[in-house]
Amino acid sequence: MCNRQDQNISAAAAKAAATKGKEATYLVIGAGTAGLSFIDSLLTLDANATVILVDRNSQPGGHWTKSYPFVRLHQTSCNYGVNSLPLSNIRDKKGNERFSVNDLATGQEIKDYYKVVVEQFRECGRVHLYFNCEYSKDDSGNHFVTDIDTNEVKRVSFKKIVVVHTNLLVPSMRNGPPFPIDSSINYAPLNDLPTHVASKQYKKYVVIGAGKTGSDAITYLLRNGVDQSAITWITSRDIWYFVRDGLWGGYKSFRKDTVKLIDPLVKCKSLHEAFLQYEKDGIVARLDTSTTPEVFKGATIGKSELAGFKSIKDVVRLGRVTSITSDEIKLEKGVVPLPAPPADTLFVDCMADLDGTFYGYRHPEDFKIFDGDQINLGPFIVLFNVSCSSAIIAYIESTFADDSEMRNNLLYFGTGENHTKPDFKSFFSQFYYQSKTFNALGAYPPAMQFVLNSRTFLDAPCHHYLGLPGFIWAMAGPSQLAKKASKFVERVESGDFPDCQDCFGVAGRKLPEPKDLKIKEKSKVKSTYPPQPQKKLKPKSKFGLNCCASVDIVNSNEMGKMQDQLLRA
Repeated sequence: MCNRQDQNISAAAAKAAATKGKEATYLVIGAGTAGLSFIDSLLTLDANATVILVDRNSQPGGHWTKSYPFVRLHQTSCNYGVNSLPLSNIRDKKGNERFSVNDLATGQEIKDYYKVVVEQFRECGRVHLYFNCEYSKDDSGNHFVTDIDTNEVKRVSFKKIVVVHTNLLVPSMRNGPPFPIDSSINYAPLNDLPTHVASKQYKKYVVIGAGKTGSDAITYLLRNGVDQSAITWITSRDIWYFVRDGLWGGYKSFRKDTVKLIDPLVKCKSLHEAFLQYEKDGIVARLDTSTTPEVFKGATIGKSELAGFKSIKDVVRLGRVTSITSDEIKLEKGVVPLPAPPADTLFVDCMADLDGTFYGYRHPEDFKIFDGDQINLGPFIVLFNVSCSSAIIAYIESTFADDSEMRNNLLYFGTGENHTKPDFKSFFSQFYYQSKTFNALGAYPPAMQFVLNSRTFLDAPCHHYLGLPGFIWAMAGPSQLAKKASKFVERVESGDFPDCQDCFGVAGRKLPEPKDLKIKEKSKVKSTYPPQPQKKLKPKSKFGLNCCASVDIVNSNEMGKMQDQLLRA
């Protein structure tokens, strides 16, 4: 076995012998949702942009490539992914994806979708793909891409680097349990659960983890014939859930249903009271009403799933597991016996984000998205929406002059431990950040035109009943959603909520004015991305070009009229 010095020498020798690789405008590290959405919008908006894409996985999709076989989106398909390609099967007569509360793509559908996205990248000829590779930089400033299997090294060059900042961890990415277990214990990641259930080998299942992953495990067991009496659920911390069919009734009622989210922000005396009003309205839920959960990460379930969770009688609330012996489970706050002999019991690992972060997202106080020659993806610019957040960042990169301070002034998001906690206030803080970002972008109307035309934006008119007129009616009509959202922002900034006295960490920031914004000179070259589909590349699945990408739902004249109406609201 070679020592570290030998490894360093080998690495240095490989880099010295590196062959010349590709040159590009951007190098993007990570082919997950954030990276792919950024590239997709960048290629569409900037005809001259070229990209080197590096990912350590053998295929695109980020954590989806490691996900369990029965995983589904817990948000709707109509706005997930990238702007140029639809994911949802449900379309209107014009081909636009329609919002449907139950349209939740499977993990396999998402992986297939991202393969088509990457094929679009390949076909356009402006993206160089390096899968199963890692990026590195030496002390002299040289950049390298190394093949993980062959150790082949290529030297690459670029003008800007794009980095995705997340420590998202799913159980299958972990090498065994994060605590000691006895050799007699049967322990498996959630990915292996279908095989074990089909074998009917076990009489008892112990699910470790209370988040979305643990919840999915419980639902899978119950729907595959395992009685609740055969399930032990270890929840280190109780969590809040969004109840999707408690909030939204359907396609035609989406705008009206959204009022239930906004009204408490205007009427309630505190954020905590507003959140409890959500519970009364059936929008959020908890398993045990005698306990107030500390955690809210936006995990979204249906009413039937919630009923299944509440049927589980053996729920252990004694903190995290610290070890498992042959006859007992040791936890931070106590010890419980194994529910059955080890041979009859399967422990299912559903633990994620053991660092207590918001799905691996925690950014320091001085975090900047635009930082000279580096672009940092990660923060939610749009409420619980990494797809649209990355698309907006790509728009800013391709549209506004290369001035990091000016660009960063357009974006609001949480930084520091206090403002990235996964607690109930995270929903309100993200809604506030989104509102402020849209107010900032409104200083340049085409920017908000881009947002409203983006299929990755859940509120985009193309997804909903009556389209743009329905959107304007909801914003400026009797529901007064625009006015109420502005009132919420005003209340936050005036300190009217006793449980928010610092504007979620962005107190004192001033919105940019039109005169502060510098726009790039528009290229005369027309982008050839996304490419028109050809028979040889026609996907076997449902995916085709998204009409929203080529036809503006909201043109600049309509945008101006809409802004006038909203300002008068």
